[in-house]
Amino acid sequence: MTINQDCLDLSHHFSNPNIISIFSYKSFLANGIEGRKNLAHQTGFNPNSLLNPKQTHSTNVVLWEKPGSVMDTDGIFTSNPKLVCSIQVADCMPVYFAHKNKPFFGLVHAGWRGLVHGILLQSAKCIKENEKALSDFDVLIGPSIQNCCFEVSDDVIDQFDSRFVEKKEDGKYRIDLQKMALSQLVKSGFQSEKITILNECTFCNEDKYHSYRRNGNKAGRMIGLLGMK
Repeated sequence: MTINQDCLDLSHHFSNPNIISIFSYKSFLANGIEGRKNLAHQTGFNPNSLLNPKQTHSTNVVLWEKPGSVMDTDGIFTSNPKLVCSIQVADCMPVYFAHKNKPFFGLVHAGWRGLVHGILLQSAKCIKENEKALSDFDVLIGPSIQNCCFEVSDDVIDQFDSRFVEKKEDGKYRIDLQKMALSQLVKSGFQSEKITILNECTFCNEDKYHSYRRNGNKAGRMIGLLGMK
């Protein structure tokens, strides 16, 4: 597999030597399904093996065993080593899950709405329902908007765990979504020492990443891919 300069190779964060984990930079043209296929091709995956969830900021997490689109889904897992999970993000957290030695892995799109409504808890439930131990999983939270830049107002602040809220002088609030996610993952049963959080802020790093909060509807998207050799 060859990773070009338009992609970040995250595979070394996983103990399973067969896992391939990819995150595209802003420089990669990520246009819909074709963008995902192009990235898959460039990184050595079979473009026809992609799982493509139609993301809706839901808490829906599914196990899927055949390629193609999956409607109204923000978390996609598989036990088929020939398939490749995919998501797209532009500030939201891309959360990668991989079993330490078995072909069971998944990708979750976790925006603030999905986070407060329990998408990571649903991810843990999906794994346990398929008779896998959470302690056997490595988890990675990829580049996403950090507490330096993620602000909300009074209208939604009550939805957040107060432990991860910092009130600013202008009356707005900063939220540490990554620490909130870590807390939920550990509470669910994942082991903290097997959880990696990348601290690159998509809002701050304008040259590297797209950001919806920075550019609004004009923002592009980054693609996450997760599969096996």
